[in-house]
Amino acid sequence: MNDPTLAESDRATVGQAATFPALIQDGDAVFFVGNSFFGWQDRKLAEWVAALGRAVTPPIHIEVGSDIVFGNTPLAGFLDHPATRAALASRKYKVFVLQGEEFEPVDHKAAFHQAVRDFYRAISAAGGRTVLFMTWDFRWRPFIAELAASYDEIGRELGIPVIPVGLIYRNCGRSPPHGETPFWLTADTEHPDGNLHENEKGTAVNAYATFAMLTGRNPHGRNFTAPGNTNDDALMLYFSDIAWAEVCPRLQELKDGGFSAP
Repeated sequence: MNDPTLAESDRATVGQAATFPALIQDGDAVFFVGNSFFGWQDRKLAEWVAALGRAVTPPIHIEVGSDIVFGNTPLAGFLDHPATRAALASRKYKVFVLQGEEFEPVDHKAAFHQAVRDFYRAISAAGGRTVLFMTWDFRWRPFIAELAASYDEIGRELGIPVIPVGLIYRNCGRSPPHGETPFWLTADTEHPDGNLHENEKGTAVNAYATFAMLTGRNPHGRNFTAPGNTNDDALMLYFSDIAWAEVCPRLQELKDGGFSAP
């Protein structure tokens, strides 16, 4: 199921017959905490996920909020931000999606894990649930194995689902369509070989993976209208299916009781 070389027709059917638990229901609110990886070039992940929810059938209406600060603020710093404190105090958010600074989970692993623990306690006290958003590696630093291991280690310690975006980027690099090269989800016209950030294609992957983990639903190529999204239907089908193939085993683990309640 994790094989990135699965034929497109096979990927499309992965998990189709399964029913998975949903972390959110229609009308629930989700709060996103992170840096520019959640909003590069005004492509806000929260808005893309909400737009995808409106586009699927039946639709799922997702209210979103965020504390997104461009730069290298470590995850722990966000816990003291007024926007995050207000979101916690409101008790309206069912899920908080947390993204660490891109190098932090490996270079400052102990501090990152402690920040996740602190957030987990605060979110649980506010009646919410914690979900981690795994980031990706880079052409000049291919450290996805270490990065994924760090996210999954703290996720399993606390029973927190992890959205495996970095692993999906890896899979897209291994089996790209149309002759694309590795790291094609972060390359752009200004930095074709070395950009940190997701491009429009990477944002689509982020949205599909996040939506699938939050809702337990396979978006199966459903395109949607969101700021900055001009991806064509064929590419969006590829993205949604390869994302679903990586998220699906984690949803199965959630279904089997592999993650604890908050």
